[in-house]
Amino acid sequence: MPSHVRIGIVGVGAVSDFHHVPGIRIDSRASLTAICDPNEGLLKQRQTEWGGIAAYADYRQLAEDPNVDAVIIATPNFTHHPIALECIRHGKHVMCEKPLGLNFTESAEMYRAARDANVRHMTAFTYRFAPSMRYVRHLVSSGALGTPRHFRSQRFLDWPETSWGWRQIKSLAGAGDLFDMTIHRIDFSQDLLGPIRSICGAVAQFVPRDKTADGKPCPPSEVDDWSSLIGLFASGAVGVWEGSTLMKGYNNGGVGYEWAEVNGSEGSAAYQLTDPNNVLIAKNGRDMEKMPVPKEFLVLPGSPRDPSEGKPSTVFRYDLVWEFVSAIVEERDAVPGFHDGASAQAVADAVLQSFEERRWIDVSSDPG
Repeated sequence: MPSHVRIGIVGVGAVSDFHHVPGIRIDSRASLTAICDPNEGLLKQRQTEWGGIAAYADYRQLAEDPNVDAVIIATPNFTHHPIALECIRHGKHVMCEKPLGLNFTESAEMYRAARDANVRHMTAFTYRFAPSMRYVRHLVSSGALGTPRHFRSQRFLDWPETSWGWRQIKSLAGAGDLFDMTIHRIDFSQDLLGPIRSICGAVAQFVPRDKTADGKPCPPSEVDDWSSLIGLFASGAVGVWEGSTLMKGYNNGGVGYEWAEVNGSEGSAAYQLTDPNNVLIAKNGRDMEKMPVPKEFLVLPGSPRDPSEGKPSTVFRYDLVWEFVSAIVEERDAVPGFHDGASAQAVADAVLQSFEERRWIDVSSDPG
């Protein structure tokens, strides 16, 4: 059983700087030993900011590094599949940002490769670690809300209508808001209520995004900036999801707005990203009331993170690394794993198919 985990990061942009590196820093069982990025200027900057660590421009070199036990992949969507397979081939444990691949086929292959190599695998579905989400899950699983009947989520952002770069090219991103934001809500709805078996979905593109932030022309967007679906769970429950980056007035300091709720036969509970240490809850016949999340749900068991420090909507994300390292040290599956990432991807793929064919789609999400 390993006692210390040496982590390499592929992709040293904002997500790694804001979420993953702080998570590594507070975990005494882990250390950052190598980084990789094709942007040499940024790579040198991170070496200075993050300390004396090995640096590579080619992910294959990091995958071969004997001083790396585990890898966090935080790169553009189209690179996830080849990077993960290469790291798995070299026996590295892997945590990968969502979406796992450009489609379910890629994601399922990543899962099977990790499973067959007996390495730990994890999908970085951040919002599962929000204290209020963890508590809502407890309320559902404990039966406090009765029989779950309905799930609903909204994720609204007020982002500039300028270019997203690679994120707006379909061959590189797969999809827009659907793969970037709504897929998170698809995942935690399945964590709460079980698998989605059938969906009817739609996407829309309202702005061309044919200019960069400094006004220079660029190829127009090929992906959605609004997505929505209605779903039927295998359990008999139903769900409604909606997400968009074009909701004016929902900036909230860059955090945006999120509401997710479960309605059961005996009560309802709701989670808000802007207030993740509190939950809204009501029993039958009463109004929704804000309540603090119980202390035991504010951090993952054993996590050294102090929930009273930092911005609540940011710091819970550090627990991703704690779960990843715990799974490696304890020699168990990480949660959520690549199979969860593949399952959510199957639903998201079905949204695109449903809209294209204008019909309900039955979802097959078994990665094999």
